[in-house]
Amino acid sequence: MNILGIFLNNTIRTGGDRRYLELMEELAGRGNRVFVIMNSLFDYTPVHLQRICIPVSYTYRGFPPASWLFRHKIKANLPLIKNAIGPAVDFLHIHGDTHLKAALFLRKKFGLPLFYAFRCNDIDRARILRKSGGLTVGEYLFSVIYDPVNRHREKLAARYASLITFQNDVDRQLFLRRTSAASSKTVIIPGNIGPPRCKPEYKNKNQSTEVKKILYVGVVSSSKGLWDLLAALTLVKKSGLHEFTCSVLGRGDQTRTKDFIKKLNIQDHIRFEGFKDPFPFLASCDLMVYPTLYDAFPDTVLEALHTGCPVLASAVGGLPDMLQYDELLFPANDVRKIADKIKKCMADKKYYDSVRALCHKRAQVYHFDWAERFEKAMRDYTGK
Repeated sequence: MNILGIFLNNTIRTGGDRRYLELMEELAGRGNRVFVIMNSLFDYTPVHLQRICIPVSYTYRGFPPASWLFRHKIKANLPLIKNAIGPAVDFLHIHGDTHLKAALFLRKKFGLPLFYAFRCNDIDRARILRKSGGLTVGEYLFSVIYDPVNRHREKLAARYASLITFQNDVDRQLFLRRTSAASSKTVIIPGNIGPPRCKPEYKNKNQSTEVKKILYVGVVSSSKGLWDLLAALTLVKKSGLHEFTCSVLGRGDQTRTKDFIKKLNIQDHIRFEGFKDPFPFLASCDLMVYPTLYDAFPDTVLEALHTGCPVLASAVGGLPDMLQYDELLFPANDVRKIADKIKKCMADKKYYDSVRALCHKRAQVYHFDWAERFEKAMRDYTGK
């Protein structure tokens, strides 16, 4: 098949960005002819895919919006794009809404079917974050203002995409309810555990036998539930379990979080590690806790399962699909329940071993060829 993609970002900012490029490379590696329209300011050397370069200078969350600039630049460089891809393209494939305007323009110009990957339920995620009280005034106002924009984008995707993939059924059902899209054009393709991200040398590397080193991987803010975890660790400490550290791995402004830690008086137990490769930490820690307020299908949980690191996570979004077992899940925003789960893992070795075993069981489910599932969805649609 001939597949066209768009990635006009000037950097890999999220795990979703990285995964999109991995997917397009894997689709090309399977023998498909894959073109990706890329920002010439983005330092990237293709392995299998063919890169079509156009320059786009923009500021993240600046003005004009990146999505508008991406469409404008593609329109201005249409002859170059036409010449590069040739006469026949079977599918246009994008992840998320940043490139939706550009994709809709190309869909109309070239008469292409659009395969849209719904990566995050921004509408419900924003509502939950507003309700949580953890947003700054600016973040709260931005969230409210952007809500109609997100709803409009969903309706555009529902109307014009030929195929829409979701990572979990919860997000699919919410999308269908909001847009009245035909369920026949939707497909669920969850994330997987596989190369190049999940390297063989880290498979089942974690061999912990007790819980003393706890790990958090995610944005350093309240939005991913970090403050709930910190408050839970305060309860763990007050219960008499003092021998633990918690490493915090991720980007973000640490100032407010460090002030919160001081108020809790647990600064001696917390280590800020910055934004680093998570695999060495996942291999050496004893327990990863992921207290997110909403997530579709977080890669960091899949990465933990790959290493054999036991995981406890919030029962929101796609996480109940990922982990399934009650022993591995807790209610989001419930500090006491989070603390109880951690304390039980620390104090009861038999229970901790059972958590490890359940995580190992869930890891087996996600060893599949991710690119093959996307390719199959496109082939089923085109009949090729």
